[in-house]
Amino acid sequence: MKRLIILVASLAIAAGLTTACGSSSSSHPTTPDSSSSAVFPVTVNAANGAVTIPARPTRVMSLSASATSMLYDIGAGPQVVAVDKYSADPPNAPRTGLTGFETGPESYVPFHPDLVVLAQDETGKIASELAGLGIPTLILSPATTIADTYSQITMLGKATGHESAAAAENSSIRSRLEAIVRSVGSRGRGATYYQELDPTRYTAPSNTFIGSLYKSLGMVNIADPASSGGNDYPQLSTESLIEANPDYVFLADGDCCGQSAATFGKRSGYSTMRAVRLHHVFNIPDSIASEWGPRVVVFLQMVAHDLTSS
Repeated sequence: MKRLIILVASLAIAAGLTTACGSSSSSHPTTPDSSSSAVFPVTVNAANGAVTIPARPTRVMSLSASATSMLYDIGAGPQVVAVDKYSADPPNAPRTGLTGFETGPESYVPFHPDLVVLAQDETGKIASELAGLGIPTLILSPATTIADTYSQITMLGKATGHESAAAAENSSIRSRLEAIVRSVGSRGRGATYYQELDPTRYTAPSNTFIGSLYKSLGMVNIADPASSGGNDYPQLSTESLIEANPDYVFLADGDCCGQSAATFGKRSGYSTMRAVRLHHVFNIPDSIASEWGPRVVVFLQMVAHDLTSS
């Protein structure tokens, strides 16, 4: 179960992925920026080491929801020929039945890609075999900080010939996040919260990427004591959650597991929880709460709205 939850949190694997909150706040440019004439070959340093891309790719496969958003937001959308089935942003991306957890390259080769982007490849086997077929592959592991997001956008800009657009996208994300933090002011400072990944109380503490976004608002994660020893996604007991008595609860298991403020409040013993009594239990679409791409702006805006309107 722990492994499943980590994959959900990292790769947006959730049933019924939604675009209820729309795409990221950028407009997904469809024309190349001035850097599309960049000189190739280029070499980028991904999680799987230095990867050389011999020519500007025209058939990109993205097997990562976050990477898909990044590619479209830097203007590389016209180069994308296939994405995994969990890529919800943008809604018109060429989705396939692929998951990104395929065990061999044979599922990808029929699309004739000249660049493949993965979020994971535990053994390195797929990237190695694709490289053996002359197909450059970038592994962009799940972010642990917002700096990882900026780094991956920069990397994809260089890999696809959109360096200046990538720099502009990073600047835009940074300024919008800062504006959200300013808009909240002191409302979040010291407020305790719990983010739920599934109904069995797996959660994401402050040392995770998503936890760092809450922390930027000054919020305090009640799961942090359980994350000692390097446990990035601890499972809380019912007793410890009730005892922590958070001010706010954010549910990232509405799409996958049908959870809501109503179902949460009906759990045994939860009716006394401060967040329940004050009606501070909010849903955030599963996919938005688990992506580390441009939609981090949408995520933080939702949290900020819940803080300032409650």
